[in-house]
Amino acid sequence: MADIDATELYSLIGVFENAKQDAARRTYPVVKEHAQALRDQWRDNARQSAGRHGRHYPRAITAEQMASSADIEWEVGPESRLPQGGMGRGFEFGSVNQPPHLDGMQAANAQEPKLLKALDDIARGLL
Repeated sequence: MADIDATELYSLIGVFENAKQDAARRTYPVVKEHAQALRDQWRDNARQSAGRHGRHYPRAITAEQMASSADIEWEVGPESRLPQGGMGRGFEFGSVNQPPHLDGMQAANAQEPKLLKALDDIARGLL
């Protein structure tokens, strides 16, 4: 029977055991940065489209980390407890009084490829 040196295999196992923590450590600041960028872009869009009737609405758009023991999750959008935050659905999707502004959708479409690239860079770095 041949002797097999498994030193490299054990080293590889050690890398994989730490990969989950390393991935979370690298991912958290990236997700936070992109959630805040989404918020800022949404606010900028809303400032241009909301007009005088929605002058408080852009400040009602927030980015907040959601509590989770397993995920890195942020919620971005109008905060209903802030002035005009409850009007988010009307500003975003329109109403009988105004057409849809789609400020959040446009911001998300602009930010999504940047976030996906950053996450891809993290995944490649882990390999």
